[in-house]
Amino acid sequence: MRDYLADLLKEFDVFRARDGQDAIRVLKKHKKLPDLILSDVMMPNMNGEDSKVEGLDRGADDYLIKPFFAQELIARIRANIELSILRRKISFQQSKQEETKQLLLSILNKILSGLDLNETLLNIIKEIHHILPIERIFIVTNDQSRFKNNKIVALYEDQKNITPMTNQSNQSIKFNDGIKDKSQSLTNLQKSLDNIPGIDVFLDVYCENVCKNVSLLSAEIRLDNICWGWIKVHRSPNSVWLDSEIELLQQISNQISLGITYAYMLEENAANEIKIKTAEAASMAKSQILANTSHELRTPLGAIIGILSSFEVANLTTDQKEMIDIMSCASDIVLFIVNDILDVARLEAQKIILMNTTFDLLELFESTIESFGKKAGTKRIELIVNCDVDILPRYIKSDPGRLKQVLSNLLSNSIKFTNKGKIVVTISMQLQDVIDDDKNKQTYGQIIKKGKLLVELYDTGIGIDPEYIKYAWQSYSQSDMSMTKMQDGTGLGLSICKSLVEINGGEIKVESQLGIGSKFWFTWNIELLSITSLSNTTQFDQISYVLPHVIKKKRILIIHPLEDTRNALLNYFKAIKKIDAFETFNEGISAAKSYRELNNQSAYDVAFIGLYKDNEEEVMKATLELRELEMNNNNLIIIFIVFSNNEENELAKKLIRKVGGIATVLHTPITWKKLVNQFMHMEINYSAIDIDNKKLDINENIFKRVANYEDITKSDSKINECILCVVFSQSFFC
Repeated sequence: MRDYLADLLKEFDVFRARDGQDAIRVLKKHKKLPDLILSDVMMPNMNGEDSKVEGLDRGADDYLIKPFFAQELIARIRANIELSILRRKISFQQSKQEETKQLLLSILNKILSGLDLNETLLNIIKEIHHILPIERIFIVTNDQSRFKNNKIVALYEDQKNITPMTNQSNQSIKFNDGIKDKSQSLTNLQKSLDNIPGIDVFLDVYCENVCKNVSLLSAEIRLDNICWGWIKVHRSPNSVWLDSEIELLQQISNQISLGITYAYMLEENAANEIKIKTAEAASMAKSQILANTSHELRTPLGAIIGILSSFEVANLTTDQKEMIDIMSCASDIVLFIVNDILDVARLEAQKIILMNTTFDLLELFESTIESFGKKAGTKRIELIVNCDVDILPRYIKSDPGRLKQVLSNLLSNSIKFTNKGKIVVTISMQLQDVIDDDKNKQTYGQIIKKGKLLVELYDTGIGIDPEYIKYAWQSYSQSDMSMTKMQDGTGLGLSICKSLVEINGGEIKVESQLGIGSKFWFTWNIELLSITSLSNTTQFDQISYVLPHVIKKKRILIIHPLEDTRNALLNYFKAIKKIDAFETFNEGISAAKSYRELNNQSAYDVAFIGLYKDNEEEVMKATLELRELEMNNNNLIIIFIVFSNNEENELAKKLIRKVGGIATVLHTPITWKKLVNQFMHMEINYSAIDIDNKKLDINENIFKRVANYEDITKSDSKINECILCVVFSQSFFC
């Protein structure tokens, strides 16, 4: 078998072994780890599924069941080797990113340590020497600075010969400029360096200070657009410098320039001015390091995400696809964190200016909340939107992007730290009388009405310790780490929200109890548009939210155990004359029976029913009872309210097949737009249904009606029949 496999896999370097001990001897002999281990595992008295699980539990990444096709084995091996190489690349990139980040943070700490400039520079080049494989590193000044004759101010050598600036007063750096021949460096490298100002590379140049030829990399240190000096490193001649090494040295030169600027400020300013300028320099250095670190992360992340997307069309096993999905999800999380860090840097640098554009207010809120529906549905959290649509203006002027960012961050936090219960978002409008202070307007000096949005978000999550609340708005701040360490994030979300709300002129607050939940609320200033300005613009044809007439005619029943959900639906359907909401099925059925006895007709046209995993039988029984109360071919429409996840969706479809009639599904969160679209869809599609049920216009949400409960039971008994199949198999694991 070994010889057969070795011949089959001759395109690879194959090492053969009889057993585990022999394999260890072979690996020690060759002193090289393999990219893939192929093992023949015999598992008697086990079926196929058990053998797969057993092999995967023992550390296998993939399996192949005998008998197998040679082409399938080779394809599997190639795919697993590619994944192995990809994992090593990602691991290497992550380690290099962390190494670079720690170096830049260390340089920043040394800059802010308050040490003498010469001592700081010496400590910095020591750190660089530990990272880069170099023989010599030094910093030399330009004659335009306070120093004279291009003096070396810091030097560190491979022989541990540290020479501080005070011992270098008579030393200067000299290179043989006559040997600056373009042929000494790689053509491709020189082309890439043309777009990087301040970087010089010479692969073979004579240095008089060490009396030999060296490969030199030099990065310019600039202060106020003037060349202060250079940081230079060299190693043995004809050594090639990697792009990552060049980029790192350029970033370090930027940090050194910040450090030198910081030192000059400490020397030149008086005591009070020093404190102010120190804070500015520290903030500037922090923003710079954040930008540099974020850039270091975003560049490889783009490559990783691009490579991972190429596997979407690859022929992979289920386990391999899950691995790719995990890596893609992790990359997206890191990218989200990097974007947060960049936002903080912009906010601290005061580079964010709010826009003022016209947009649909409710559309923005509902689309934002809807984007979190799947996450909330997966955790089975009730996500509820509660607003008076007839009071809210449809079109306003403000910054929709930043308003959405604040709401998204708060929602993300609530879903992240809520494991059960509900999240309720309430949107309302506050009107206030103010004196117009804009001299360019005709209303200058007059009392005018201005709008202020009030957004409240209540959740039943883990809550916040009252002692911690005052720190909640600080950057990189998180509550009790025993609770938050299992969640993604950097603690920047609330800080960004507070900064954006304050730039808008609003305020943001939080009330919370540990273990009970939290309530966040914020106000957001908006500009109300006059009816005249809207009517003159053809883009905005409808200036308010109006319930379509076809919905107003309906008689609606709501049966849902959650009061907030019932109230939200009642708010949307204020204009409907006949609408009842109940907590239990018995109350709803009792109301329907009473109405039928008093009026001799069906009570409702549409019934909204909350469907969960634990009330399936109760829902089915109540729905069938409502069907029995139909009169004169009323065709009661049943709308099941379910979480937005596959399990609940399948449950709803199963129930629709059982109860029959006209039925459909409404996923949470329930929004105005979703409700209106649902009714309009039903009006168009269900109008084709024949009264005698001879013809049905069936789509994905409509199923044929089951005649009676015996048929349901009969159909269930058939569905529940199953077959046990026991198979003996031998498997390959690789």
